[in-house]
Amino acid sequence: MIGVIGGTGFYDIGFFGEAEEISVETEFGTVDLIRGTYKGKELVFLPRHGKEHGILAYQVNHHANLLALQAMGVERVLATVAAGGISPQMNKGDLVLIDQFISFHTRHYTYGKYSVDMTEPYCNQLRDIILTKAESLGYPIHSEGTYISFDGPRYETKAEILAFKSLGADVVGMTNAPEAALARELGLCYSAIVIVTNKAAGLSEDVPDLQTHKNAVRDNANIMRTLISESILDIPDERTCMCRGCLERALSARSH
Repeated sequence: MIGVIGGTGFYDIGFFGEAEEISVETEFGTVDLIRGTYKGKELVFLPRHGKEHGILAYQVNHHANLLALQAMGVERVLATVAAGGISPQMNKGDLVLIDQFISFHTRHYTYGKYSVDMTEPYCNQLRDIILTKAESLGYPIHSEGTYISFDGPRYETKAEILAFKSLGADVVGMTNAPEAALARELGLCYSAIVIVTNKAAGLSEDVPDLQTHKNAVRDNANIMRTLISESILDIPDERTCMCRGCLERALSARSH
């Protein structure tokens, strides 16, 4: 089973055949999902911010979301993320397949059971599939990037962005570090594609706001849907990455 998490502006997966809305109960709360198929692949879609973006970044129940996907039998997760561009090379409308994150969150995003290896926080097998598919489709995509993540819901100051840039951050947002970390704790394969929706604070005359993010995602939605749907078809049954292995090592270390 493959899960797709839609970020800001990406509230409809768009390529389901028959689909049904379901609710999954977890110890952290109830999660509304859409289950369906695409060319024989079973899928579950989760709009991170709700169908109408009624859930702000700091309100997203990441713990419940990832547990609900796991309860549905999901082993691989592809996510879309709207973010501000910090790197001069990452401009509005660009796609970035992030490979690292820096977390500035003040909350504890963990299930609190063990410590997992996050040296490579995103699934290499999924990343290779997405990059190969983007190349075959002729879609330009940055093959790596560092996402810096903080609580929100406010946007960043100019000074914060300059500090983040000095730390090596390429894009900035509010949701991905918790999501990626919790996915790893559950042993799920997880990869995220960023849509750069604007230049971050102080790097242009544009003022960041939610509608700007939505508009930028809308303008690139067809590309994103095609890239995700075609990548899904190339995901094999066998997992050759170390995502599950990271969890198994953590479990083994705790038992000794």
